[in-house]
Amino acid sequence: MPDRLCALLARRGRPLEVGHVASQLLRLRRCPEFLQRKLVAEIVEGDARLAWLGRDLVGLAPPDWSDTELSEATFCVVDLETTGGSPGRSKVTEIGAVRVRALRIEERFSSLVDPGRPIPPVVTDLTGIDDRMVRGHPDIARALPGFVEFAGQDVLVAHNAPFDLRFLNYERRRLTGRYFTQPWLDTLILARRLLAGRAGRHDLATLAEWAQTTVRPNHRALPDAEATAEVLVVLIGMLAERGVVTLERAVAYAGLGGMRHSHKLALAEDLPSTPGVYLMRDRNGDVLYVGKAGNLRRRVRAYFGPGGKHGRLIGRALERLEVIDHETCGSEFAALLRENRLIKDLQPPCNRRGTGGAGRYLRLVGGPEPRLHLAAAVRDDGAGYFGPFRSQRMAREAVACLEVLYPLRDADPGLREMSVRDLGAVLAGDPVALGGLGCRLGAAVASGAVYVERGEGPDGPRAVLALLAALARARRATTRSGVIVEPSGPDGAAEVFFVAGGVIRHRAVVDAAAWTTPVRDGLARLRRHARPPAPLLAADALDEASLVEERLRDGADALTLRPGWRTARALEHVGRAVDRIAATARPADEAMTA
Repeated sequence: MPDRLCALLARRGRPLEVGHVASQLLRLRRCPEFLQRKLVAEIVEGDARLAWLGRDLVGLAPPDWSDTELSEATFCVVDLETTGGSPGRSKVTEIGAVRVRALRIEERFSSLVDPGRPIPPVVTDLTGIDDRMVRGHPDIARALPGFVEFAGQDVLVAHNAPFDLRFLNYERRRLTGRYFTQPWLDTLILARRLLAGRAGRHDLATLAEWAQTTVRPNHRALPDAEATAEVLVVLIGMLAERGVVTLERAVAYAGLGGMRHSHKLALAEDLPSTPGVYLMRDRNGDVLYVGKAGNLRRRVRAYFGPGGKHGRLIGRALERLEVIDHETCGSEFAALLRENRLIKDLQPPCNRRGTGGAGRYLRLVGGPEPRLHLAAAVRDDGAGYFGPFRSQRMAREAVACLEVLYPLRDADPGLREMSVRDLGAVLAGDPVALGGLGCRLGAAVASGAVYVERGEGPDGPRAVLALLAALARARRATTRSGVIVEPSGPDGAAEVFFVAGGVIRHRAVVDAAAWTTPVRDGLARLRRHARPPAPLLAADALDEASLVEERLRDGADALTLRPGWRTARALEHVGRAVDRIAATARPADEAMTA
């Protein structure tokens, strides 16, 4: 496939867009854009003859460009003035360019161009170029060869480069059948990614003022090109601070998706192709992001290709990334559990899920001064505890509503005692008490003691229902027992998880040749953990319990153990699952090449 792409590029004589390659080479005409990029990237990044020459643009790699340092590279910075924004319908009125070598402006090129048609007044007002000024100057057929000779094979640079390059390539192809094939950089894209809003806007005038250029843009081609060149020099210095020091890396940095981080691909080279978790760290060793993968190497490498589309938080992590650590796990489910624990312990700034902290409980106190309130932990103090749950806001709204329905502070001691008893039964999920709650809630709404807001906004009754649902989930988790069997590596091994009280109590890695003894031992541990009464779920175990519940419900080789379960049936289920995993395992040599 790389040979065919090289031949296609040589035959076309110009770089090709990803969509064109996908259509002409891979015959993918109705393929999603992200998948096109991913498939083309696998070809480009696997062959040194190919390279990304601009945003979403594939071409033949220039000689030695991977070793050419930005501080020594030669750039042709160009700016055009035109009669409008559409090549073909609009025409070029001026070309200005400067050559930058070793970060210094060395040569200049400037030519007015007769567009062969009247210049619109709005363009004259903006640029000062009118029909009289261009009269007698060369048309584009005579002006363009001079610029082509001046640019040579230098890296092309422009501010909002696609605009200028569309005109240049349209006219060159129309006149000679050729294109500009060298790499190119866009100072607009570089500024957006390097400055992160520090300059306010990113138009050329604002950037020139920010960079304190000696030449200020005025909508004339040569001054605008000179100002762009000075901005480029400042941006190259900022790239160097981020470790982007070669021409190849700079072009990748200004690319789409993860391409601007592709120079960091080497950080993934030593990762194994096994399940595990990865930790992205900054230069100080602080963890930025924690993730999990069934194949660590493949997942992490995907961050640095053109198909990588990242949200704001992961993009921030990639910008600051310096080191990737990893931990291997026995299975993808084990990696999911380990990721959950690491996120809770480390609280990485670029993770969104799992960083909300531990759950909370409701504490119901009886006696002469009854009280219902939120508590961070369960204590042996004689009070009733219910939970845990996540949303403290929801719980507070529910408590306020429940205190109206159950008068814990009434002057009548008998009524207070009955309210504590009935409310405790409701929070414990007693069906009769829940029926009584419905009657109380209906009466309170009818009398105006509590209100139901219109629409979907939060209110006391909705909060009560949400709280009761959360408490029910926590109770179910404490009674949940089961066995989960997951593939563990390419050699046919399996990892068996033993669940009691909604969380993992034991695990074992087994294979088809020797699994009975470790599984029997794990089941014996489950029986010891499952003896009533079931304790409350730990405050920090909500996420793990949710992951386990989902796996028991949807896992292909998961078995929920009901009350009265028999060891023989559980062993039979695990045995079938282990055999199935062993039968579908890939040969070792095939796994090594994956």
